[in-house]
Amino acid sequence: MSEEEIKFIAACLIQSLIYLRNKKIINRDIRMKNLIMDNNKYLNLIDFSFAIKYSEKDNLENNIIGNKNETAPEILNHSKYDYNSDYYRIGTIIYYLIFKKYVNYEKEEKKINEIIINYNDITNYSSNCIEFLNKLIVTNYKKRIGFRSINELKNHNWFNGFDWKNFEKKKINSPLKFMKKKFNRTHCKNFVITAEKKIMYRRIQKSKIYKKLIKNYDYVNKLIVGNILNLFKNNK
Repeated sequence: MSEEEIKFIAACLIQSLIYLRNKKIINRDIRMKNLIMDNNKYLNLIDFSFAIKYSEKDNLENNIIGNKNETAPEILNHSKYDYNSDYYRIGTIIYYLIFKKYVNYEKEEKKINEIIINYNDITNYSSNCIEFLNKLIVTNYKKRIGFRSINELKNHNWFNGFDWKNFEKKKINSPLKFMKKKFNRTHCKNFVITAEKKIMYRRIQKSKIYKKLIKNYDYVNKLIVGNILNLFKNNK
């Protein structure tokens, strides 16, 4: 992705975290798969299954959440953490978009530092971009950007000239594009239901949650379940 696109994604995440911080919420599960694009091509944070209401009195030392490659070091080390752990995750996303892989601080800490220090070798991205990333994936959360205030992220040199006011109103044209997967319809013609899938489906039919969905959502019954049952009838 271009630097312009990555900066826009970072801005969307920062704006989301400003809102969450005002609500005293730590998300703890920021990742690419938990971002969804709206009609304005702005990214919105979804999936709050791991989110918590935070208080300074909370004891979070033994509360590990998420994949090791995305989770802040202080959480993995059973140390005390707060909102700042979400900022580390912004860094892991930027890192992923640049280097096509996630940070693994346990295995690659020295390598990461070498990459960041020698940012001049990365010709596609500015020094401000790499410096911002470097300040996010710092293993010591007290030295991480945003430790004092989330405004430190907005005020970093990388965002010089960025119109935050119009961005908040979604008046800036998004550089992101809708991406559609190519769908090969021939795969549908070759669809085969195995005996194993039939047994699995029968188990699902007996479950309470299945019966509840069928009862509450009529469209599920008509459109999805009806089509599946027809497939089973045709593949006895």
